[in-house]
Amino acid sequence: MPWPRTQMIVVALVAAFLSFGMPAIAVDDLSRPIRVSPDGHFLVQPDGEPFFWLADTAWKLFYRLSREEADEYLNDRAAKGFTVIQAVATGELYGDGLRRPNRYGQMPFIDTDPTRPNIPYWEHVDWIIEDAARHGLRVALLPVWGFSFVSGPPSERVFDESNAEFYGRWIGARYRGKGVIWVLGGDVNPLWPDALNLKIFQTNDAQAQDGRPSPIKDFRPVYDAMAKGIEAGNGGYAFITYHITSLSFSGTAHPRTSLYFHDRAWLDMNMLQSSHFIDQSPHLRRLGADFGWNSTYNYEPIGDEYRSLPVRPVVDGEPHYEDHPIDFDPNASKIAYWRAYDVRNAAYHALFAGAAGHTYGSFNIWDFYQPDRGEQAAPGRLIRQPWQQALQAPGAGQMQYAKNLLLSRPYFSRIPDQTLIVGDPGEGQQHIGATRDKDGSYAMLYLPQGQSVAVDLSKMTGSRVIGWWFDPRTGIAKKIGDAFPASGQRSFTAPTQGKNQDWILVLDDEGKGFAVPGTAR
Repeated sequence: MPWPRTQMIVVALVAAFLSFGMPAIAVDDLSRPIRVSPDGHFLVQPDGEPFFWLADTAWKLFYRLSREEADEYLNDRAAKGFTVIQAVATGELYGDGLRRPNRYGQMPFIDTDPTRPNIPYWEHVDWIIEDAARHGLRVALLPVWGFSFVSGPPSERVFDESNAEFYGRWIGARYRGKGVIWVLGGDVNPLWPDALNLKIFQTNDAQAQDGRPSPIKDFRPVYDAMAKGIEAGNGGYAFITYHITSLSFSGTAHPRTSLYFHDRAWLDMNMLQSSHFIDQSPHLRRLGADFGWNSTYNYEPIGDEYRSLPVRPVVDGEPHYEDHPIDFDPNASKIAYWRAYDVRNAAYHALFAGAAGHTYGSFNIWDFYQPDRGEQAAPGRLIRQPWQQALQAPGAGQMQYAKNLLLSRPYFSRIPDQTLIVGDPGEGQQHIGATRDKDGSYAMLYLPQGQSVAVDLSKMTGSRVIGWWFDPRTGIAKKIGDAFPASGQRSFTAPTQGKNQDWILVLDDEGKGFAVPGTAR
């Protein structure tokens, strides 16, 4: 008896999917929220299948792009394997953020009043969120950027506990059943100087008139109110996280979400911002802050969040971006930029330290720079190419290989484990990161410069091990000779060594019969 047409289509689609060597994962149901895995460390689709957070930062998506341009962007990101788009609902990020119109001349609110949404503006947001869903993408939506909520001067802060809950309820109801992931914050900590005027990269107004640091204010009650509203509008449950910044002020905790909101029932996932910097000192001085992350050590705060209680998934929601100036100094005589290698390095370091996914970013894309429009993010931002051209940056296409690699092995049993490494794992960008199945059916080690590594094979199950070299530039894995005993120590040397020559060593229990790393299970 011939198969019904619908069954033939499904089979054809699955076959096409597998033919590209992609892990076969059930289609995400965007009408329902994602959730946290039973052990608290991972994300799951509504049907219980793994949800791998592979995000792109498109902060100004709703403000800068037309519908046609937005579709071009979303189509590209879906084709490159992204699953999440991080974007801000309400206009510009800094300065007069609620007073600048979108591409169609519409403001988000009438008279900047959060209780009076301007519906024509939101109809454009509606269209883009629905278009993202058509491409199989969830939008990680920031209801408002931190400048208009916390970090801007009091004259720019229009939210309080009352209207934050109203707005949260309104926007939660509007995008209920649309696949939205909710992100509070927006490049700020909830404990923040009350008088900090964040004219970022321009001036420092963090000091009060008498030269003492401005008093720290606790904005958590306002975020609690907005979260309460979102949950109510969303029907009682909404997946919510918080986008923190990469620095902190004297007397406050380091910038880790768990250190500010660990006891909040509404917080589903810890998110951190490992920063775009190696040395944040000049940036800290401009803002009057006293601590900032070194982005090349992002595995350290990721590991701290992984071990924090209560257990929640963690994602590096803003690492250094591809083609972003390193240590951002617009006055420097020579500017160095992060490249594809650097974004791979941050991704694998975070994932092997326990992250439930990773966020990619491009300095040229999040602002959606277009020379013919005569606009840039802010003075001195050194954007070098239009966003359409930047879509094809090599790092953006290589992020999907990390997702495919981890999904090609048992997913929910993966743990970070540096004890696999015999000897010094190194630090910073040269750090060797290690992860494995908790029962030892597989292990993976990230070698940032193809350096040799000695591995303790007693962590493996079975009697024999199969080794592979996985290339993070191409997503292709090659087998390492014949299987070898799963005992003692064994040294491995990557196919190539040196700068930009990163490799992943994959070790499998031969008896498990796993597929080639990076392909369907």
